[in-house]
Amino acid sequence: MSFLHPFFPLSLSLSPSSRSSTTASSHDLGSNVVECWSSWTKTVISCSLPIGLSGSDVVESTKDGTNRTLRAVMVVTTIALRGGTALEAPCGRQEFGECRRQPCETRRISAIDVKTAVQEISPYLEDTSNDAPQVMYFEGWDGLGASAVLRAIAEQPPPSLREKFDRIVHIDCSMWKSRRALQRVIADELKLTQQVVAIDAQDEEDDFSGVDHGSRAEVRGVMAAITRYLVQYRCLVVFHNGSDGMVDLTSCGIPQPEIFNTKVLWTFRGRLRLNAGIHENVDASHLYLFAYHGRNSNWNAHLAKEAREVSLYTHKLGLGVTPKIAIECCLYLLSLNNQGKKMIDYNWATHASCYWVCDGIIGGGQDNQKWEVAHALQQHIRLEDYSSNVELLGSVNMLDLSSKQWISITDSYFKEVPPEATTLFYGSKKSSPQAVSLPSDKFHKADQLRVLKLCGCTFSFSSPPFHCCHNLRFLGLDRCMDGLQHGEEEEEEKTGEPAVEIFQRLWVLDVCHTDWPLAFPPETEEQVVATDIREVHITNGRIWTSNLAWRRLPNLHKLQVVEPTNPWETERRDEFMAMVNLELLDLSGNSTIQVLPSLSGATSLKTLILDGCVGLEHVGPQQLPPSLESFSLNTAGEDEDLKKKNVEISYISLAGCVRLANFILRGSLPNLEELDLSHTAIKILDLGEVVQVKNLQRLFLMGCGQLRSISWPKTKMYKLRLLCIDTRARGGEVDNRKPAWSRDCSLMVYRQDEVKEYCHASVAVADMRFLQSLEFLWTWARIIRCDKWNLCLSSTSDDDGRGCHKEKMGSHYSTGQLAAALSMPKSLTYHDISIEQISAKIDISSSSSSAQFLPLDLHMDIGEGISDVTDKSSTRARDAIRSVMDSVQSLHVHDSSSITSVAPEHTFGTNIMNGLKWCCVERCPKLDTVFATNYYYICFSQLEIFWAAHLLMARSVWSRPRDLSLDSGDLSFTRLRTIRLHFCPRLIYVLPMASNNTLSKVLETLHIHCCGDLKQVFLVEQEFLEKIAARHEKGMLGFPNLKSLYLYDLISLQQICEAKMFAPKLETIYIRGCWGLRRLPATDSRRREDGRPVAVD
Repeated sequence: MSFLHPFFPLSLSLSPSSRSSTTASSHDLGSNVVECWSSWTKTVISCSLPIGLSGSDVVESTKDGTNRTLRAVMVVTTIALRGGTALEAPCGRQEFGECRRQPCETRRISAIDVKTAVQEISPYLEDTSNDAPQVMYFEGWDGLGASAVLRAIAEQPPPSLREKFDRIVHIDCSMWKSRRALQRVIADELKLTQQVVAIDAQDEEDDFSGVDHGSRAEVRGVMAAITRYLVQYRCLVVFHNGSDGMVDLTSCGIPQPEIFNTKVLWTFRGRLRLNAGIHENVDASHLYLFAYHGRNSNWNAHLAKEAREVSLYTHKLGLGVTPKIAIECCLYLLSLNNQGKKMIDYNWATHASCYWVCDGIIGGGQDNQKWEVAHALQQHIRLEDYSSNVELLGSVNMLDLSSKQWISITDSYFKEVPPEATTLFYGSKKSSPQAVSLPSDKFHKADQLRVLKLCGCTFSFSSPPFHCCHNLRFLGLDRCMDGLQHGEEEEEEKTGEPAVEIFQRLWVLDVCHTDWPLAFPPETEEQVVATDIREVHITNGRIWTSNLAWRRLPNLHKLQVVEPTNPWETERRDEFMAMVNLELLDLSGNSTIQVLPSLSGATSLKTLILDGCVGLEHVGPQQLPPSLESFSLNTAGEDEDLKKKNVEISYISLAGCVRLANFILRGSLPNLEELDLSHTAIKILDLGEVVQVKNLQRLFLMGCGQLRSISWPKTKMYKLRLLCIDTRARGGEVDNRKPAWSRDCSLMVYRQDEVKEYCHASVAVADMRFLQSLEFLWTWARIIRCDKWNLCLSSTSDDDGRGCHKEKMGSHYSTGQLAAALSMPKSLTYHDISIEQISAKIDISSSSSSAQFLPLDLHMDIGEGISDVTDKSSTRARDAIRSVMDSVQSLHVHDSSSITSVAPEHTFGTNIMNGLKWCCVERCPKLDTVFATNYYYICFSQLEIFWAAHLLMARSVWSRPRDLSLDSGDLSFTRLRTIRLHFCPRLIYVLPMASNNTLSKVLETLHIHCCGDLKQVFLVEQEFLEKIAARHEKGMLGFPNLKSLYLYDLISLQQICEAKMFAPKLETIYIRGCWGLRRLPATDSRRREDGRPVAVD
């Protein structure tokens, strides 16, 4: 287990030392350096402390003036790391050079129960001698009881431990998720609320980046905070490790034991994890402890402690699994697994909970809560070791697993089923070439039998030998055949009534590789076939003669019909009508289904699996209920025959399934044309496993308020023509599953231009970071021509993303309405002229008509609720935002109460927004600098119109550059014709000008209204001023195209430009309330002679 702290990669000097304690001298404290003597390596290590730590964090002064070292003991539950990060030697990683990994020291403790085990382990934890181990692994009683002992130490430590340690940190990650989840458990345990918030923030960042939950690493800032907190105390860490390998705890913030004297006790065990090989990974721990009390030890008592631990997890969920029930369930599992000799497939992962309920261990029958309790218990036991038949520990053989109730027989012959038996698994050896005949006299005394599974048997299907088992609730048939088909004589007529009677008693039926056609009564005679059966699992078999309407089993909760040997569909397509209890439907491998039967009546359906249903023509949405939570369609099966079949599906719509969070789409879908996942709860949409979607034309993700990221198919979507995404929050219920697309302008454009070979995208999202998922719109340009996209960034659905349409932009600032838009106080108006007159002059004389404010082909709208992208956002997020902003042609920013800059400096590079043609920014009260850019490189080279209004805190539109090393070839603002500014009271200047700024050559219109702090419009850099004075005619800066100048109520304005201005084409000057203005542009004196004087008002 590696405890080398990430802040310790500094120079380390290793030299022999006989010092046996860890101290720090006073002069070391001043230099923030500590000398730590490691008793394990007999070396002295000199290193700098982590940032934020001082010598006082390591050495504590006592009342008598002496120093004592703080010791930390940590109790940690074993955790498995993805990637198998090794827990290394106590002296740290191999960077230490002279330190080498040492073999584990193994010690046995004599303990009969948890209490004595705690007493035996405590001295090791309390030991502070030179050779005392810092990290200890506890194996329990051959894998049993370890978790219970660790919990007892953490929650009920003996008094001596309480005196020795200031803090005992209990970390239970026995159900492994990720390293990030481990760090969160530590932060929760320490009640570091701010760090939990930081982890949540990083999780949100990773959601937008599409990072898989299992591969999320620790948050570095949280690690430092946990370390700073723990080094203050003497700590013991108790750690339950649920991973498959060693975990680097220092990366989560646990102080390194050898330096800070932290003690760690951990285990791999817990949740009935009896894998014999997992403990071999404990090759770097200091001390390996295991408990033993001779062969006379009560091993079942240790199992009881293990089962009690499992029951505690279910109690946290509010489900009452008593320790007694948990013990019985564990004994049932171990007893049958041990009898099966790896010859019988129990399929524990699917059926464990069914066995427990049907056998009567967890009673209840049709009580749904009992089934939920059994399912919860199943989820908290590590069943994968039992399902895969791995080698188990020897403790299984020491347990008393003898049972007359639970029987598993692998011999080809047995006399009869004992009368007390409640569970029987029978299967001959798999190597046997022939099935074993099962005569009718084997079950005549088995009236208590409740669970029966037969493997490789032959018997009369019409009158099974277990017909007399009236309490039978679970029946499993695997590779069974009808005895009559093999020459056996049958006296009674083959009516099939006994078989149907058996079926009607069952709660669960599991049929594998078996055709058992039941003679169900015709549908016209009896609608309901069975009322008690809850689950039917069929794999490569069938139970119907010709077809079966599943609605005749109204109590079904789970139905799996995987690769049936005969189609079950009826012609009416109503097989699942009114099945209100159905929760899971798995139709994998039903390659003959062309039309999915209606599931709208299955109002409890949560999971739908259609893997391998290659014959389907379409899916949904009318057939699907809104309760659906998980959907899977995988056409990439391993079946060779399936691979040869053409996948027909052309349309998939799960629109309106408002609870759908898990969506899986994989394999080749060559005929898919439309995918609609609108109004679902999908958070991360992963299409990366889709091999082929060459015909995909339309993709809808409207009303997906939880959506954070999309992973696109690795192959190009050559024919994608319409992409519609909306992730903004919507209130209320969805009254219409699919939006009225006929009213959407993007679809109208698509219909009008559908013959053109490019994509239209209409995207409305509530967070800029989502743009990471849209990189293909500009990175795949050679394959997909996305010549039209409209991006709306807003947190409210009231904003339709088309805020700059004529009806909103053009008329909003048209004659007679500008006054309302500006909202100027009455004290600032003048009695000799009205605002309407000003508006009329602007509209008539300006070249920027309302039509110019219509969204261009590549348009972005930033609205309410959008915040700045901080420098803490991922590099990919900032790159994506920069890329899309560089591509945008028209930009409307409005009504954002939090944004401080449209183009923050940490997000944008040097050449920025060179595709932008017009920009409108309004009603953003916290906006400080609109564009924080270094304009000395090429930027805004296509910008023609800039409009800003109601920016209450804005001090400038474009910021001043940090570096004035200009390149004469990097020209900016080469097309900016119009600048309009309205009611920006804190504006000091608009734009700094330098020698590579060509604005003066192209500007035509300058309108500025009610900007009280504005002193000058254009700052001129000193080097440019000198150049103007030396090289320009008469020392004036020419504005050869300036025609209109409107300046209204600019009380602080002193000059338009620091340099003298020459505007030969100036036609109109309108000035009101500019009392400090000292200079106007000079004009061509020949204009008056030609009869074209400047109109001045």
